Amino acid sequence: MLTDNRNVPLIIIVEDDYDHAELMKTSLHGAAEEYCLKIAASLHDARVTIEQHPPDIILTDYRLPDGMGSELVSTVNGLCPVILLTSQGNEQVAVNAMKAGAQDYVVKTSAVFAGISRIVQRGLREWALIQDQKRAKEEFHRIERHLLHVQKLESLGTMSGGIAHDFNNLLQAVLGNLELSLSKLPEDAPARNFICQAFNAAERAARLSKMMLAYSGRGFLNNGELNLTDLIEKNANISAAVISQNILFNLNLNRGLPLILADADQIQQVIMALLINSSESITTANGSIDLSTGVQDFDKKSLNNSRLEEKLAAGRYVWLEVSDSGCGMDVETRNKMFDPFFTTKFTGRGLGMSAVHGLIRSHKGAIMVDSSPGRGTTIRLLFPIINMPNYRVISDVEKE
Repeated sequence: MLTDNRNVPLIIIVEDDYDHAELMKTSLHGAAEEYCLKIAASLHDARVTIEQHPPDIILTDYRLPDGMGSELVSTVNGLCPVILLTSQGNEQVAVNAMKAGAQDYVVKTSAVFAGISRIVQRGLREWALIQDQKRAKEEFHRIERHLLHVQKLESLGTMSGGIAHDFNNLLQAVLGNLELSLSKLPEDAPARNFICQAFNAAERAARLSKMMLAYSGRGFLNNGELNLTDLIEKNANISAAVISQNILFNLNLNRGLPLILADADQIQQVIMALLINSSESITTANGSIDLSTGVQDFDKKSLNNSRLEEKLAAGRYVWLEVSDSGCGMDVETRNKMFDPFFTTKFTGRGLGMSAVHGLIRSHKGAIMVDSSPGRGTTIRLLFPIINMPNYRVISDVEKE
């Protein structure tokens, strides 16, 4: 049955033979299924109709006055199936039609005209199946790429953690001996300045190895009960010092936060890394950074957006958020922002956000990122509340 209801499949018939077009129209009008129908008599008219009324399926004559019906395959560009109709049962024509991308090739007969609705239904079913297969294939490749990326990061984390652990042990021996040397030298000793420089360089190297340990999740956690708002207020001056002076720094702190179990020094390191990252993303003179805390109930859907592999169960969590008015990030940058040594700045940077990733993972939290070019970036960290019975890590099966 033909109708003007646009919620049913829209068919475009491209046929320069008026009688053939009328036969198909009559057949569709008497069909049990409902269709919307447009008829075009040439390739040009068909393209105009397609642009004005995107179809669900196209039935086109193989030869048209101004071209070949197979040219409509490139016109629709995967929008819908194209079925070619011809009066000549030529095998080579059929091969050429399929090579051009047509979904089917049908020889015109009185039986075909009478059963055109069956051809349409079959074409729509096959098209839906093809699209499902394409989506499944794309999803498979997406998951495959994601798993390869995760495996790469895990391998890099294992390697960097092992190297950083051994390197840190060696550095502690170096630092210890340098400190002993300084204690035995008089204040005016000429060698004292050189030893101090060596000591400072070794300390910087030790901090770098700790960041690598943090990324790998092998860093030592000195956990204790912690109020995030108290920690931020206590270190407000230190936090402000890492932000450019021409940037407005705002604190929006909830003073009634529940306690979390965390390493205060490492959480402060996380805050500093986020603030430095935000500060460096602001290139205008009137930028701003907001550091906020709060507590909120999160559902399963929102928690599945965490950038960590281990997803949290639905429930109430304390959150810390750093929001800036900087340049923002595109999809590619967002996907790589926690990769070790990835940076959009200058060479030699790129461990700060990796350390954030590793430290929040060690604290069994979550990381949410909202950013787009020209709209700034908001990074929200979630922490489980002490003695909350709903806190647990959910499995991949439960995510489904």
